[in-house]
Amino acid sequence: MSAELPFQLRAEALRLRRSAMTIGRRRAWARRRADHPADFPHELVGHSSKLTRKVDPRWRQLQENKVRNLELACARLDRLVVMPQEVFSFCGLIGRTTHRRGYLDGLETRDGELTASPGGGLCQLSNLLFWMAYRLDLEILERHRHEMDLFPDDERKVPFGMGATVFYNYCDLQFRNTLNHPLLVRVSVEQPLLRGGLWSTAPAPFTVDVEETWHRFVRRPDGTIWRENRVTKRVEALDGRRPAKVETVRNAGRVMYDVPAHLIEDAGAERRDR
Repeated sequence: MSAELPFQLRAEALRLRRSAMTIGRRRAWARRRADHPADFPHELVGHSSKLTRKVDPRWRQLQENKVRNLELACARLDRLVVMPQEVFSFCGLIGRTTHRRGYLDGLETRDGELTASPGGGLCQLSNLLFWMAYRLDLEILERHRHEMDLFPDDERKVPFGMGATVFYNYCDLQFRNTLNHPLLVRVSVEQPLLRGGLWSTAPAPFTVDVEETWHRFVRRPDGTIWRENRVTKRVEALDGRRPAKVETVRNAGRVMYDVPAHLIEDAGAERRDR
């Protein structure tokens, strides 16, 4: 689609095309809410992340607005039940984030630039949900990587590159419950953290270990700084059988903040494990 068209026109055209393509798939989307969360006593995976980070003062108000956006989104997702073979769709559940629906302008990336947009900042929630689904080895049906590394690490708990960007209704996060028992989604804003967990009626029949290797910052020939790593996931059954799966992904994203010179390698340098 021509980049010469205004962004909003391009976005609306993509949304319309996407809506037409997904009509037949929506029947598999999870919709039901749990009346009694206590019926799901086993927390299979949990995660939390800081709501606010050290940012340029220009973006401070937008980051504070993000917290309100996260509260609204969590209210729509919390207590969702995903039955076996049902699909979790972030965009399908959250819907369009507009001022009319109470969303505030938050930080968003658009065409490689930082900007303000209603609902901006919800990628923190999609990041958290993707990371939990990944650690539970659920089937990831749709996930879009972040193309940029926006902020320096601030008590990072997740390997670089293991996030998921969303943009209604074009870039979605979708995963399928491939377990034999239902999942309960719990998400909430509890200052100073965004918290999440996937609970169930029975324990998981396997363990998942995730390891980051080959992490580095590299200067490419055009002078831009990129961050790279590899992430390996090992899934092992609890009955002692050989690992069901070992997979490695490679991540790369352009760095949008200042990196100390001694941490940067040249693109042609031999990679080293850190």
